[in-house]
Amino acid sequence: VDKGPVSGVAVTTAAAPALVDDEAPPPEGNGGISGPVGAIVFLAKSIIVMVLKTVFFTGNFKFQLDGDRKGTIRSACFLLTFTIVHVMGNFVGMIKGPLEANGEGYFFDRIAWTGGLGLVQDFPFSVVEEYLALGLLLHVSVALKRSWDISINYCLYTGRWNMLLSGLTILFFLTMHLADIRFSSEMKYTMLRPPKHFVAWPGLLEGRVFYETDESVPLVRVRDLYTREVELFKDLGTSLLYTACIVVFWLHMLIGWKKVVPADAMQIPKDHVKAVTGLGWIAATAIVSMYLSVVWYTYVADPVQVVHVP
Repeated sequence: VDKGPVSGVAVTTAAAPALVDDEAPPPEGNGGISGPVGAIVFLAKSIIVMVLKTVFFTGNFKFQLDGDRKGTIRSACFLLTFTIVHVMGNFVGMIKGPLEANGEGYFFDRIAWTGGLGLVQDFPFSVVEEYLALGLLLHVSVALKRSWDISINYCLYTGRWNMLLSGLTILFFLTMHLADIRFSSEMKYTMLRPPKHFVAWPGLLEGRVFYETDESVPLVRVRDLYTREVELFKDLGTSLLYTACIVVFWLHMLIGWKKVVPADAMQIPKDHVKAVTGLGWIAATAIVSMYLSVVWYTYVADPVQVVHVP
């Protein structure tokens, strides 16, 4: 069965310029470090390099947006790195209870001034959120450009639309999630004793990271993210919808990672490609498992009652 472009479109696409994506080919062999250790070393090195070059060193922003593959690869590595940190915070916060969950949220709220470089009082977004937004915008825009240039003329059954359709589903999910949590009009507030230096260093061995128990630390009004998550995930329909979207996210990561690892931009030695692909799939599965655990633990567990303030 011919799984090429839809019949009749070759003439219209033949003149399109070829996309020049990659850099020098990855090294042959094992790169000088063999076995699982080599796979881990080169994976870590590639992720660090990709994260450091996320937005401003991709080559996509000229006088027009192009489809250079580095834009999707580097932004994907950055977004995955943030996702790992985010899901671990969510997972620990929900298991540990409202103080930890709300303390984590306030950790980001108290650095909101960085978004305006200290020039605007009460700036709504921190520099972390701004950079995340840039990374997401880069990833989505370049992915859409590449899908239009490469996959748009193929039929659905060829599988060439898998990343586009799953990506659009994730974009819908992110929009819904931001509306449910970050920009919710139903957010309640409570009081918390935040660490003076952002993290409760003496409490780390106790598993206490984002709040203090010392009553000499003044109370601060913070968003009650814990209660908001309970309100969301106690609803079966919402939990099922989140579950479906998270599973699509998992498939998107599995398919995308298999495409990314052999890319020239990653510079993974060829002997390590299979192992690095497997490591990425393990990480993706762990991420999704923690996200699903947050949803369904919240659904079945008895919530902790939180005292609210105006």
